[in-house]
Amino acid sequence: MNTKAAAWNAVGGMFWTHGRVSARPSGEELALFTRGVAPGDRVVLIGASTRELAERLQEIGADLTVLDFSERMCADLRAASPGIEVICHDILEPATALAGSAKWVLSDRLVNRFDATEAVHAVGTMMELLQPEGVLRATIKLGLYPMDDRMIAEGERLGTLSAFWDESSRTIDFATAGEALSSGLLAHGDIPREVLLEWYQGRGRETRLDAPDVTELFARCDLEVKNEIDLPDAPGTSMFEAVRRMAS
Repeated sequence: MNTKAAAWNAVGGMFWTHGRVSARPSGEELALFTRGVAPGDRVVLIGASTRELAERLQEIGADLTVLDFSERMCADLRAASPGIEVICHDILEPATALAGSAKWVLSDRLVNRFDATEAVHAVGTMMELLQPEGVLRATIKLGLYPMDDRMIAEGERLGTLSAFWDESSRTIDFATAGEALSSGLLAHGDIPREVLLEWYQGRGRETRLDAPDVTELFARCDLEVKNEIDLPDAPGTSMFEAVRRMAS
């Protein structure tokens, strides 16, 4: 099992029942994700935490499958949204049974949860899910999160910054941050503090990206970015629309 799955097993459905509203797609963002999706379209949604998007796709009548690597997230989504097909699968691994099946592959800020190596595997699997003319829509927070800034400041104060922050790769490691995580932790809605600490510590390494990094990442995975849309309700976050690169 991917070790990061344990982090999401800790929080489960609390992400949507108790978590920060801004961490989930707004109404406008749901409209952007589902633009052009028609009844019967084959859609693969990566991430059971995006319950609102899954339910919107169900309302549209899409032929939907949700993939997530957390057993608890999968179980909680099945219980909350009956009728949605939810498969426990690690997106870092090939999804052979679904390869080439999807007209649309969607993910909301999922790429932000990976380090640089993991991101290549994840986006590569998303590419493999696409039909030849399929479209990937992925929202990505660009730059640092406010909590990153707090933790970096704490690391500088404590003299522990190098233990969890690599400036050259812009990678943060929540598992090794120690007191900087505890003192820099921001509230996430009403999720209990002890659950938040377990969640962040379990998330481990995450690489922060700017727009050129995303374009390069997608190109490494044989995807061409066709459109970048700034999200109106999520400052510093963009939706990237990409298609398979045509063989030359």
